[in-house]
Amino acid sequence: MAEQRLSRKELRQPDQFVSLSVQIAAWIKAHTVFLMYGIGVVAIAAALVAGWWAWQKHREQQAGIALYEATRFMRTSSNRSKAVEQLQKLVSDYGGTAAAALAYWHLGHLYFEGENYPAALTAYSQAQQRLSKADQPLMVALVTLDVAYAQEASGVCDPEAITSFEAVLQLPAHWLRGEAYLGIGRCYEKTGVSHKAAAVYERALSDRVIDEVSRQMISERLALLQPSPKAQG
Repeated sequence: MAEQRLSRKELRQPDQFVSLSVQIAAWIKAHTVFLMYGIGVVAIAAALVAGWWAWQKHREQQAGIALYEATRFMRTSSNRSKAVEQLQKLVSDYGGTAAAALAYWHLGHLYFEGENYPAALTAYSQAQQRLSKADQPLMVALVTLDVAYAQEASGVCDPEAITSFEAVLQLPAHWLRGEAYLGIGRCYEKTGVSHKAAAVYERALSDRVIDEVSRQMISERLALLQPSPKAQG
């Protein structure tokens, strides 16, 4: 079989790949300065991002160390004021870190134990704002319950504390459900709406995930709200 011969016209046509390569080389030569500037900008940006990430990591580590040191003072009652001082310094110096959220939570505990309920509520709320429901759902549930306790102790049972206790029921922390039901019932009792408290306690007793200790406490509170057969007679 004879080989197919190319015409002179076809032979004279430039190769498309070679032509494109020449054009690219010419463009690069014409824009060398701008390309160098662009590469420099990208390199500087990459260095800044890497430096920022390393700084953030170092900052998180330092905040974790500070949190550990602060919680050591919480173990003895004589050092509670020192613990408060250290935790306050931590949230001031490392405000955007994960350790700062835990520091606010511990501050809330210390204020609550000292019966400074408004300060406890503020600290718990700060912790709540800094936690992520997606990444830390169980911690969010604990802090939300603490917020509700502080609201109840501050005298704002209705509706703030009830809303917070109800929020705990919507979170994936089943072992806290009994505490949340009890909190809602107590708030209704304190505000004089006993029939709503009884309804909440009955709702709680039908919840299968309630632990036995909470179930017993709820049953006792419900019994106090319901008149005995002798009284009804």
